[in-house]
Amino acid sequence: MSIGMLILFGAIAGLLVGGFIPSQRLGCVVLLAVPVAMFIYVGRWQDAHPDALRSTSGLDFLFGPLWPSLGALAGFAAGQMLRKALTK
Repeated sequence: MSIGMLILFGAIAGLLVGGFIPSQRLGCVVLLAVPVAMFIYVGRWQDAHPDALRSTSGLDFLFGPLWPSLGALAGFAAGQMLRKALTK
């Protein structure tokens, strides 16, 4: 997956969470699912493709969750603003 797609998927998840969960604290807790899902995805991808592993593959666990998490934070803020605008 490219960085742009990771950011996009994270933003979609954040937009949904921000739109449906009114509490910021609960929303941030729910957004912890984004990096956890990315850890699971990286682990399963590496298990399925052992021939494509390289010496830097361990860095995927460090930097892989970064991009969807950044997108999720921006999407969460946009979802909250959208929800506030629609409920007025």
